[in-house]
Amino acid sequence: EDRARRCAQVRDEAERQAALLLQEARAAATSRVREALGREKRRLRDRLAACEAALATERRLHDQRRFRRLLDETWRRLPAALAERWSGAATRAEWVTHVVASARAALPPGGQWTIVHGPGWPAAEREELAAGLREHGVAVAFREDATAGPGLEIRSDGNRVDGTVTGLTADAGEVGARLLESLAAGDAEGSP
Repeated sequence: EDRARRCAQVRDEAERQAALLLQEARAAATSRVREALGREKRRLRDRLAACEAALATERRLHDQRRFRRLLDETWRRLPAALAERWSGAATRAEWVTHVVASARAALPPGGQWTIVHGPGWPAAEREELAAGLREHGVAVAFREDATAGPGLEIRSDGNRVDGTVTGLTADAGEVGARLLESLAAGDAEGSP
């Protein structure tokens, strides 16, 4: 009887210690698994962040290459597009109005203007412009230059406002920036 009681006590103590050891082992294993999973999650998050950053970089580079191609193509076509605008009476009138407004803002009031233009600008349009400028106290002399191309250049007292295709496209940085703005605006609207 005593032996059975002592065996039961030893067995109960051994089972209690075994349960305690098992509980500690499970807790340690759980802790190790959590740490390992945490490290793995951080590693995966870091890899995902690196992949997202690489993708964002690749998208930016793709967009830059696409805009570069568009800009190059637009820049190549720009002189012909400007020549086409100069060939139409309505668009030529807008062009002349803009260049004259720029000249009025930049040149001294009154005085003598020499307007240099390429061949093909109708005399009637030139005379209409001269009459309007005379009303504002500006004397005008026209000079045709076969090398001038589309547009006009206004000269007065050593100053000039260049509204020719060559003058309008001379500042490649400024023109390129404006073309990019226009292309980006068209891109944002879904235009090709």
